[in-house]
Amino acid sequence: MFPNHISNEIKNPKVHAIYFSPARSTKKVVEAIASGISDDVQIHDITQGIQKQVDIKPNEIAVVGVPAYSGRVPALACEYLQQINGNGARAIVTCVYGNNDYQYTLDELTHICGDRGFIPISSGAFVARHSIFQEVAKGRPDKRDLDKARQFGKQSVLHTRVSAGGQQKLKGLHPNRPVGEISLAVKTDSNCNYCGACARLCPVGAIDFNNPKKTSKKDCIACARCIEMCSYNARKFKGLLYHIARKRFEDSNQERKEVEVFIPL
Repeated sequence: MFPNHISNEIKNPKVHAIYFSPARSTKKVVEAIASGISDDVQIHDITQGIQKQVDIKPNEIAVVGVPAYSGRVPALACEYLQQINGNGARAIVTCVYGNNDYQYTLDELTHICGDRGFIPISSGAFVARHSIFQEVAKGRPDKRDLDKARQFGKQSVLHTRVSAGGQQKLKGLHPNRPVGEISLAVKTDSNCNYCGACARLCPVGAIDFNNPKKTSKKDCIACARCIEMCSYNARKFKGLLYHIARKRFEDSNQERKEVEVFIPL
């Protein structure tokens, strides 16, 4: 454990970068935060599950990140995080959202981390390209975002809560409402060569291995992992309803939003 009399600055601790990141934006942010703390970083990409239980030592630090899905922690991420034990380790909690509003995500993730035995010491919300409406926040997280992420990591381990613990006051309130359903599913065009990469990498198995052009609308969570990972640019959101929703969303979310961080003093 961190003794109460130690210096606020923890010199080069082991850091665990834990993220659920279908479109790889959360990965970039979490790894940047971790790199601002230490050179000794162990990666835990839980996007497609965890093979065995992970135990974090009490004197280590975790950076835990997820994307915001309708203002909530993705259900799969909640499930996979149950296999990680914090054992009193300090945690930096972060979410990534598409320049709209992360709503309850940080608060919910902080509660989850606390339930798993972590002591959250700080939290931050970062902007990335929207996974569904991909012209919104295009190119983010950019250099400015990632520089702020590294600085956020560095600052997070300097304050008294690293040694003393305590409770955070966050923006949101822990929600009672159910997670909203996404009615959009990714479609495939003629660029598809049936390589099957999308089916192998889909976190929920929504894509038919034998015919990758088939996507289950019921199972698809619109995480855009297949779009991000397709080497042939064969997968995208399409359709009249999608284009109407995209126009409305883009018009409402053009203004650049900046990083929000919460580091109690």
